[in-house]
Amino acid sequence: MYKQLISKYMDTQNKSLKVWIFVLCLNIIAIGGAFYLKSIGIDLYAFRGSA
Repeated sequence: MYKQLISKYMDTQNKSLKVWIFVLCLNIIAIGGAFYLKSIGIDLYAFRGSA
């Protein structure tokens, strides 16, 4: 019984860690892409709607 609880807890922790790594990688890609677009002269703020 304890093995099942520990296994389930570790599986949940492992999935949570994978989700955080995925989110972190997406953010790094997005920030890198924003810097790349800025370096080639594309203004990202031009795509926002006027308020």
